[in-house]
Amino acid sequence: MPPLTPIVKNLLIINVAVFAILFFLPNLGVSTGEWSDFLALHYPSSERFHPIQLVTHFFMHGGLTHIFFNMFGLFMFGPLLEMRYGPKRFLILYLAAAAGAVALHFGFTWFQLEQLQDQLAAFQQSPTLAHFNDFFGHLNTRDLSMDNGQRVSTVVANIQNELVLQTSDPEQTYRNALGMMQEYIDWQQSVPMVGASGAIYGIVGAFAILYPDFKLALIFLPIPIKARYFVPVILAVEVFLGVMQYSWDPIAHWAHIGGALTGGLLAYFWYRSEPPAGAQRWDRGVPR
Repeated sequence: MPPLTPIVKNLLIINVAVFAILFFLPNLGVSTGEWSDFLALHYPSSERFHPIQLVTHFFMHGGLTHIFFNMFGLFMFGPLLEMRYGPKRFLILYLAAAAGAVALHFGFTWFQLEQLQDQLAAFQQSPTLAHFNDFFGHLNTRDLSMDNGQRVSTVVANIQNELVLQTSDPEQTYRNALGMMQEYIDWQQSVPMVGASGAIYGIVGAFAILYPDFKLALIFLPIPIKARYFVPVILAVEVFLGVMQYSWDPIAHWAHIGGALTGGLLAYFWYRSEPPAGAQRWDRGVPR
């Protein structure tokens, strides 16, 4: 294992320090809720979005498990890449992967919101059960709750019954349905994203390009697999979970994919060009 390098060490310190500060603030009588919401990344159309979040979000984490696995990945793969590229290029790789993660995450969110807006507009034109189901039919709302504690799935089911049976005022049913659809859209664009996962996936993607025959293994699946196969399999799982969007799964999978693709492409571009001047060569004897 290579020694801890300067950029990796500083990134570890910053991430752990931010996590510790937010974790211990309640002990000082300070609520972390507003701070966490302000520093987490929101979709640009959300009223909670601030440009500074484009940077602050990837120094924040949602819990001990989240920060442990991200920092473990940075510790395991970061020093090798920093010694190969040098501190400047490694930092560029890290930040580029984080930016790529945000870009794909925002891109998928935009696509999803556009679909929902089109379905809402269709319901406005023709307030039928079919159009209402077009909106909510593919969404898993079982684990979502309203501000008053009522399950979203229950409210949706009640509106569906009213649209079928027409037992209440049609105008009121229309307003309830429209309000529920708009509330879901507002919630969807306000879901925050935190964590350095996109940047870490970029490092892993770059590692797979440089050392495709290096064997990797998951903690819960300790079977060594070459990086050239390991990373595509992980990304395939990320794509599946990103498309399915299970309600029990709050992970920003498209951010992971965006980070990995950015890191891999950047490493491939650098690999095809001349090595950066002054980069340390630690990788002798490591399969390429």
